Amino acid sequence: APDAPPAAAPSASPPVESMRVNYSHAPLLESSLPPPPYAPLELLAAWIADAAAAGDPEPNAMTLATASLAGKPSARVVLLKGLDGRGLVWYTNYGSQKGRELEENGECAVVFWWPALERSVRVEGVAGKVSGEESD
Repeated sequence: APDAPPAAAPSASPPVESMRVNYSHAPLLESSLPPPPYAPLELLAAWIADAAAAGDPEPNAMTLATASLAGKPSARVVLLKGLDGRGLVWYTNYGSQKGRELEENGECAVVFWWPALERSVRVEGVAGKVSGEESD
């Protein structure tokens, strides 16, 4: 009937507020780390390898957060393509939103989330372009 209110869609999943995983994997303890001074990129590489060994399908997937000069944030998932003395390397189209934002404001952050390890890692820094040979 035209005057009848729309029917509510059936709920196929529990309410969002009740979705919670009880994380029980062994916590990351300082005693499990190599002695200081820490080599953060070496630890990150080891954790990526651990996530791959634990079966995470894309252990190199990371959420990249950028911001415009006006401070408007934006985030998307990208794939880590390299990890070396320069830091983290990923590829982007310089004409894309993230490419434009990184050009005008290089400050960015990435977050890795590895469900199999029940671990996340945040990295913050300033992005720069790799060589043309490397990005081709």
